[in-house]
Amino acid sequence: MISRRTLEATEQKIDGRTLAGYAAVYGQDSREIVEQGRRFTERIAPGAFNETLSSGGDVKLFINHRTDEIPLARTRSGTLKLRSDRNGLAFEAQLPETARAEELRAALERGDMSGEMSFGFFVVEDSWNKDRSQRLVKRAQLVEISAVTDAAYPQTTSSLRSVSAAYRNAAYLRLALHFRRMADNAG
Repeated sequence: MISRRTLEATEQKIDGRTLAGYAAVYGQDSREIVEQGRRFTERIAPGAFNETLSSGGDVKLFINHRTDEIPLARTRSGTLKLRSDRNGLAFEAQLPETARAEELRAALERGDMSGEMSFGFFVVEDSWNKDRSQRLVKRAQLVEISAVTDAAYPQTTSSLRSVSAAYRNAAYLRLALHFRRMADNAG
């Protein structure tokens, strides 16, 4: 069974077609989850999605887990980039020029959506406390991430920014690396 978890953004910036932030955070308690009649809270272990990331699994970006619709971005096409760091599962998506992407952008700008994110996954390995009220997801197969209206996890960030800002940041990093190499070769 696919599990879906939702996270709430803690900050939001709107300036363009790049949606970026954290789709999952590590080591943080979820809100209460009800799944197959069981109530529990859950935490995602650091690196829980590493196997999906290293295998090149095709992960898609949707709105509200609407997997029956065309994705806004996906890893296979290169429009969705995912990485795991000490905080969680970071993502960056280049949004298309479509009506759905514009609806998302407008909803974020107006505050109708707060930037909350969610993720759909299959549990590969988990552990439970004694009374089975808390689960730790140790390994999971990530299937999709979604911008959502309501959240199970109250700790993530999601923001829109311009592609030109991303390009400018990449150019600065390339220049800094170039100057560092020049300094290393001179010394």
